[in-house]
Parts: sequence; structure tokens; C-alpha cells
Amino acid sequence: MKRLAAVAVLVAAACSGGGGSDKVTGPAPVASVSLSTASASLQVGETTTLTATPKDASGNALTGRTVSFSSSNTAVASVTAAGTLTGVAVGGATITATVESKTATVTVAVVATGANCSGVTPVSVALAEVRTLSGTQRSTLCIAGGASGSEYVLIPVNTSVTRLTSTFGVVATNTATATGQPTATLSSADASGLTALLRPRSTPFVASLASVEGFMPRNVGFERNLRARERELWRSVASARRSARGLRPSFSVSGAGTGGPSTITGLATSPTIGSLVTLNANGLAGCSSPINRPSRVVAISNSAIVVEDTTAPAGGFSAAEYASIAATFDTLVYSLDTTAFGAPYDMDHNGKVILFFTTAVNQLTPAGSGSVIGGFFFERDMVPRVANQQVPFACAASNEGEMFYLPVVDANSRYNAYFRSKSTLLVEINGTTIHEFQHLINASRRYYVTPEIVESEESWLNEGMSHIAEEILYMHVAGLGQRQHLNFLTSTGGISTDPKWQAMVNYQSDNLDRYNSYVQSPESNSPLGETIDDDALPVRGGAWGLIRWALDHSAPAGGDRTYLKSLVDAPTQGPPNFDRAFSGIGGLVAALKGYAVANFADGSGIGVSTTYQQLSWNFREWLPHFTSNNSRYPLQVRPLANGAQYNLTLAGGGSSFLRFRVNAGATGAIAVTIGGAAPAAATELLLLRTQ
Repeated sequence: MKRLAAVAVLVAAACSGGGGSDKVTGPAPVASVSLSTASASLQVGETTTLTATPKDASGNALTGRTVSFSSSNTAVASVTAAGTLTGVAVGGATITATVESKTATVTVAVVATGANCSGVTPVSVALAEVRTLSGTQRSTLCIAGGASGSEYVLIPVNTSVTRLTSTFGVVATNTATATGQPTATLSSADASGLTALLRPRSTPFVASLASVEGFMPRNVGFERNLRARERELWRSVASARRSARGLRPSFSVSGAGTGGPSTITGLATSPTIGSLVTLNANGLAGCSSPINRPSRVVAISNSAIVVEDTTAPAGGFSAAEYASIAATFDTLVYSLDTTAFGAPYDMDHNGKVILFFTTAVNQLTPAGSGSVIGGFFFERDMVPRVANQQVPFACAASNEGEMFYLPVVDANSRYNAYFRSKSTLLVEINGTTIHEFQHLINASRRYYVTPEIVESEESWLNEGMSHIAEEILYMHVAGLGQRQHLNFLTSTGGISTDPKWQAMVNYQSDNLDRYNSYVQSPESNSPLGETIDDDALPVRGGAWGLIRWALDHSAPAGGDRTYLKSLVDAPTQGPPNFDRAFSGIGGLVAALKGYAVANFADGSGIGVSTTYQQLSWNFREWLPHFTSNNSRYPLQVRPLANGAQYNLTLAGGGSSFLRFRVNAGATGAIAVTIGGAAPAAATELLLLRTQ
């Protein structure tokens, strides 16, 4: 930090005499410092002067004191000894004034210099056209209003697939506030009905569901930590494979009905109802510190072995109810997930998946918590206890088989209040297992099927696919399909007794709610996450929506399976995986651009091309049902009236929406610059004419 001292003349000490004696007093100490402004905004190259005033304990101004100024970022804003502040480059900085150890600060925002359209031919864009800006238009955009005026939205999209942030300034000159379509409000007909359709959060929920137990948000912090432990496990496996020089035989994928002895640790070769097995139930540690739970086989079906922890409280599922759970897993969860993503590798050679109901899951949610852990899959169970040629790494705490961990019924709230109701848990089981089974399929095929894979899938893409699995379950139960541009009425039936309504509440409302969170701040809520470990709810919502957009624009109706299976059976992960699977639409960069425009334009009545539409969901009509006033589409849009200035920072994959009007006979100018130059090439600028 650079400090510049301002020279001031010290006031001489006052002397007074009387009674034959002299008394010398020193200057009053500085008690505080005030600045002439608490915040400042200036363009690159613009200057302003700051005045610092030291004060005594009574608030009186003091003179003759030395003031020093400093800038937290001299590359953005510099300040001289006299307090002259200069905007150097787009960004933010804090200026500090110091007098005798007392300080005061001012926050400074430096924005781009306004565009000069003198001698520049204005851009001409047709109504509903989307134009990718190039050349000098990227820093100096000039638009003529024409004979009757015109309106636009400028959409910067940070297409950096390495997730580098992009910071730049935007300044509007000779523009006005947009007044035409699309508006953020619904028509009265669309807005009639219910206030919100989501599990209780901060907004009201319909009266018919207000008393339902167990409907709580998923604890993504637990899942984030679980996935992090799995990535560490993958790194160990990958290192062992490299040490083994990649020796790995070919495998054929086995699914249901392969037969053969079960090798899951401790389970009988041909288990029967009542067979005992001890399983590690620890969800907080990977290959160490097992929490061994004696358990009993309570149901067996074509694709499932249901096991219950013997410590489960009384009042839980009956034998008939467990048999029903196993049968539902066969016909619903197993069928839908394997059709979409492919069959899991059958590590334990029994053609079945363990559904382990254990109190260890209940204990992961403290009583009174605002979120719940409804179950999980743990990759450690795909790693053998003794290293072999397929996986030359050992995990001593592995259960060595395909399995899920699920909570038991807790009728008397021994652990918490979330799983008291059998009926609620029955619904939650399907939503949990359809989500976790995608993770299981993805991991098992990466461990045992995909050649030479050395990494697990990145969180945003892995979780996004599991949320696609939830959507698939909803569509199946509701009797609907993709690419139907579903609105509130068509997707719920508009009444709580409709089966589609219940399917929405049980399996899809969380996806829409996460998407609702995503569009409220698309600049920072990237669908790719800020890092590969980012697993926040808005990231999940954005990732689900991005994959859904890519599927809708890649495959015909009913053709999603080819692309989803391609994502699972990939030799890569993250952006390269997305690029490879969706190369037909231009990969991730093209998807981020089309997706961003669709988030604004779809359902707006503007008439954009199909590329910029959402084909499966009418989000502009749907999302207002998540707001208390039931009327607004929540996408964050910034107005660009004359003189508007913004410093924008977009996460990698983030986007912004800037609306403006150019009046008849006028020429509007938009400057988008960083340090006087256009933003980096990865920041694409898209212009859509809306009127």
C-alpha cells in the first residue's frame, strides 16, 4: 500500500502568563477523522478532490495536522498527498485518510469512460435479432433510435470455462429506461391461484401442504463435503493406477440378473429375508473410522436388497412396506435411471443395489436443523478392501458393493422430527434414490468401465445430472414429457388433488426453486460454480437448467438418453466432457450464450429464434409462483438510463442483463471497457432488440 503525506503547518502551542508563572498547553489530540464523502464514483481518467478533517473528542475541527492518504489498489484509483483522487482503471478501491493513528475511509468505484459516437456508424439490429458484438462494438456500442425509438437488452456472458472472473465497467449515454416487453409481471389470469409451490422456505406455501412433515431443503453442505472426500479418494486411486502403469483389463458391464455370488462384505452368498450383515454406516469418513451397524435383510427384489439397521426405533416400516419399497425401486427408480444413464457396474456380482436404512443417517441431522440429510451414496463402497488390478488401491472401510444409505422411520422423534411420517419418507426415498443412483452409476462406470479415467465428475455437472434424474422421475409420474414448454397449470394441473401437482411437489419443485435462486443473481451464480468444488443451491439450479437447455437443443423429444449416457461414459470431466457430449450445438461456450439469452427472452413474446428459447419449461411464467406476491419474474435486470454506470464482475459462466431504450431521432452510446479497452475475449457481448 502506497502512502502519500500531505504537509500541514502545526499550530504552535499557546502560552499564557499570570501570577508570575507561565503554563504551556499542547495541541488537542485527534479523536476522529471525517472525509468529505463516504463513497465516490468516477470514470477512468476522471479526478476529484477528497478533504479530510481531523476532530477532537468534542467534534471540533482541528487544524494544522498532517494527513496521509493511501489507496488499497493504486492500479484502480490513485490519490495524491493533497487528496486528489484519480480513476485509473475499472474496478473498486478503498481510500484511507490517516491523522495521528485515526482513520477514515471512502469506497471508490471506477467505471468506464462514456462512449463517443462521433463519426461512428450506429449498429442496426432487427426486432428479435440477437447480435454477437465484435470489433470496436465491444467497447463502443452506438445505436440509433430510428423514427419511433427502439429498445434492447445487452447481455454480457463470461464464457471462461476455466472459471476466471471478468470485471469491466458499463456507462450509458443518451439512453432511456426501457418501457416495452418483456415486463416482469404476469397477467392476472396467469397469476391467479396459489402463492408459492415449494417446500417451506422464506415464502408462503399452499395451505394444503403447510403441515406436511419432512419437506425441508437438502443439506448441500454435507453433500459438498462428501463429494470432496470422494475426490480425495479418486486422487488416491488415480495415483495407484499410474503407479501400476495403467494395467487394467477390459470389463463388460453387468446389470440386473447377472447372478453369481454376492461379494458385498459380510452378506451371505444367497441372502434371504432375515439374513444378518454388518455394514459400515459412517457418512463422515471415507476409508477409516468405520461405524459398524448390525443389520438385517428385510426385503429382496429383482434389483434391490433392503437392509435395516437393528437399532431402528419401533414403529418403522413393516415387512410388507419394505417389500413395496423394493418393488418400487425396481419398476421406477432402477428402470428410469438405467434407461437414462446406463447400468451400473455390478461390483458385488449380485445384480442388485443395497438400500440400507440406518439410524446413522437420522443422526446426521441435528434436532431443530433447518436442512435435512435424506440419504446418500458414498463412492468409497466402489473401492475394494484389498487392492486388485482393476482398482489398485484399498479402502479398508468399504462395504464393497452398490448401495445407498437411507434414514429409518423415527415415529417418536428420537433423533429429530423429520422422519416421523411413513408416508413422507416413502415419497422422500424415491426422490433421494433417483438422485443418488445417478451418482452411483456415474462413479461405478468411471471406476470400472470407462477406459483410463482418472478423475470423478466435477460437482456442477455431476449434481446437474442428478437433478435431471429428479426431473425424469417427475415427468414419468406426472405423465408429461420434455419439450412441452410447461407452465404452472400444465405441469401441476392447478389443484392440489391433481396427480401432477403431487408429483411436482415431491420431485420437481426443488429444481424449479433452485433455478429461481440462480436467476436472481446470474452474475455471481454461475452454473459452473466458482470452483470445481462449488455446490451451492443456485449453482445446482443453474447447472440443471444449462443441461436441460443443451438436451432440448441437441436431441429430439425422447432422445435425451444418448447425451446423458455420453456424459456418464466420458474419458473426461467438467467442461471438456460437456464440450464432447454437446459438440453438435457448439459445446459449452455456445450453450452458455444461448442459455443466457433464453433466460431473458423465452416466454417474453418477442419472437426470438428457437435457439434462444427454453423448450421444456416456461420459466418466465413459472418462477413468479415462488414469490409472495405471485407476480414477478425474478431475473436480475439492470436498467441503462442516461448516465447509468456499473462496475460488473461476472463469475466464469455468469451473465448480466442490461436493458435500455434509445428514443426516436437519438443515438445512444454504451461503453463496455476495462482500462479503456474492451473486456477479454471470453466475455461475449450479445445484443437483443426487444422493440
